[in-house]
Amino acid sequence: MQTKITIPEPQWGGSLTGLILELEKIRTKRLFSTVPPGIFFQLKEIFQTLETLGSARIEGNHTTLSECIERIIEDKDNSRVDEQHIEVSNLRNAISFIEKNTDKDTSVDRAYLSHLHKIVVKNLTPPPTGEGSKNPGELRKSNVSIKNASHTPPDIVNLKDYFDSFIDFINDNHIKQNQLLMVAIAHHRCAYIHPFDNGNGRMIRLLDYVLLIKLGFNVKEGRILNPSAVFYGDRDIYYDNLSKADKLNNKGVLSWAEYFLSGLKNEIEKIDTLLNVEYVRDKLLLPALKFALDRQVINVLENDILQYLVRQESMTIRATELDKFGISSSHQKSRMIKKLKKEKLITATKEGGRIYTINFYKSPILRGVVKELGNNGFVADFLNKN
Repeated sequence: MQTKITIPEPQWGGSLTGLILELEKIRTKRLFSTVPPGIFFQLKEIFQTLETLGSARIEGNHTTLSECIERIIEDKDNSRVDEQHIEVSNLRNAISFIEKNTDKDTSVDRAYLSHLHKIVVKNLTPPPTGEGSKNPGELRKSNVSIKNASHTPPDIVNLKDYFDSFIDFINDNHIKQNQLLMVAIAHHRCAYIHPFDNGNGRMIRLLDYVLLIKLGFNVKEGRILNPSAVFYGDRDIYYDNLSKADKLNNKGVLSWAEYFLSGLKNEIEKIDTLLNVEYVRDKLLLPALKFALDRQVINVLENDILQYLVRQESMTIRATELDKFGISSSHQKSRMIKKLKKEKLITATKEGGRIYTINFYKSPILRGVVKELGNNGFVADFLNKN
């Protein structure tokens, strides 16, 4: 029984090594964003929704992006609805846990993964009828088979040894040129081992997020990650490529790694365009406001104020600036600000402050923003298929 995981050496000068070099440039590139923080973090919230929903839908969850958007706008608590929404909510909570508790020095040990698994399956019915777990946070206690897979996961007699080797592998001090290969191989090997009785797919894609943060793709310093988008664009291609590595030979493992890293590079490069304020304003926010105005979600005056706001370099407005819209008295200005806040169209840039930015994540403007993200290639049709 060979449980130790190794990294095969790719052909120097080949397409895979080229991908690794390009991703290394992205990893070490100093990010410079012209997008104001309040706008950036709302975009990040949207992409976390895409990430969690996409991962859940890969596993058969039927919640659509449209349903998620309406729940966000209505500010409904997903933990109090049907299990499909709870599953998505759990994944959002897992992402929050990862971002709060992960940096370059974090040990992704058994305790870390156990806690993450408990978050993923919380309040969900265990199999065979639900997406929960009979033993949250613990290794599976029986042998399993995987539908449409070309291999059988390790016997429970050997499972602990396989899992311990996997933990050693993802925490090992890999040389720099092997670190991205480690992430790709870890994704496959965790699927291959199938350590938990349920929730393995969701855990694996969360692990991608964890390991990319550890490698320096730091979401706390202005980067948005959506690794599940690599896979949910076409599930069949995802599973076909994943199965190529099941024989654990170098050719299959490297073929999977090239698929994984190619998709990751394309996704990161695409999302990094959202660090440009002109792109966000012209391609997302202004069209989203027009969409809202056309559907009478906002009125002409509200549209004029919000358009003025997003055209400012800081994307902010003060009550004193409402003079430009024929609102002259302090009382009228105060009433308009209160109205815009009540309708969730603006929010203070800091608690109790009097400088305001557009609020699109939890307002009806979200529909238009997500529509424009789709028009610009950021949202896969898969997320809305019934």
